[in-house]
Order: sequence, then structure tokens, then C-alpha cells
Amino acid sequence: MPLGHRTLSHGIVAFGFFNVDTDCLLLNNSFFFASDFCAWVIRWATDGPPQEERVPIHVIHEQADIGNLHWSIQGYDHPGFIPAVHRVYPFPAAPEDFKQQPEGWQVRDVVEPILQEYATAEDMVVRFDEDKGLVHLGEYIFDRSGFREILDYVWRGGMPMWRANERPQYVLDMIEAIRNSPYWPFQGMCRAY
Repeated sequence: MPLGHRTLSHGIVAFGFFNVDTDCLLLNNSFFFASDFCAWVIRWATDGPPQEERVPIHVIHEQADIGNLHWSIQGYDHPGFIPAVHRVYPFPAAPEDFKQQPEGWQVRDVVEPILQEYATAEDMVVRFDEDKGLVHLGEYIFDRSGFREILDYVWRGGMPMWRANERPQYVLDMIEAIRNSPYWPFQGMCRAY
């Protein structure tokens, strides 16, 4: 489940997984895969945070094309990307099965074409401002603690958490890169991992 995360630019915004069977993440109306996000973080932690970089994402401009997550979970059939994914990968019937699946990256070839039906491919401009201690993910501006919150979210596997605390290798690799990073956005983060 996406959770509210604090930004300096937009107040609380939704960030996170919206279906336990896929590793697709949303940041309000921007969508990208956790495997890509972790690869970006690994690069930033290893090579240094870029002053400016463009990363490929998908953006859904109309709220109706995103769909309603809560209605999808309740099984209502209505239009939008999130309901379309939930038709393929329904909400688990048993509460104990509501866990983020570490194999979610394996269904990208199913989920990405659905995303492309509703979204446009765009670049998100990422900027790190060391002087101000800010991280810009597109139009959303995070301070270090806000940026850490979204990294923590991916580490945990969101609200339901990873099934049996089993994380995908790309998440483990991201945390290892953060632990070893000498760069300012990641310093002091390794204590929690």
C-alpha cells in the first residue's frame, strides 16, 4: 500500500507499492519499478549523487486513468491502471497473504504494457543539492530524512512488508551500496539496516 510521505514541496504525497504481486512503485502520478529505483540509488550511492540526472519513468496525467486503489482492493471493476493491474493480480483473499512478494520484479513484462496503455514515458529530473541538503525527485523535494523515509519504505516492503522478510536481491544490493557510501545523502543511514 502506498503511504503518505513528507515532502518540502507538496506536503504529504503518496509513495509506494500498490499491488503485492508487482514491484511497480508510484510517487503520486509517476510510476517506476522498484528494481529501477534501487539501481538508481545504487549508482548515486556508489558514484556520487548527481547535480542533475534524468531517469525514465511513466506519468499518468489524468486521475481517472490512475484509478482508485481502495475500490480495486474491494473488487469493484472500474477503469484505470491500478484496477487493470488488480484484475490480473487480485488482492489476496486471506489476510496472511497480504505481503509484498519478493518475486514481483518477475511480472514486469505483464505490468509494464498495462502501464503503457495509461501513461506516457517521460524523464524525471533528479537533483541533489548538498548545500541545502535536498533531494529533488522530479517536482517533489525531500530533505534527507524524507528521502530516507522512501528508502526505508522500499527496504521494509511497504506497509505489508516483504513476505517472510525476504527481500529481492536488488533491495539487498541497494542497502549494501548505502552502507558503503561516503556521500552526504546516505551518511548515517546504515544504522537502521
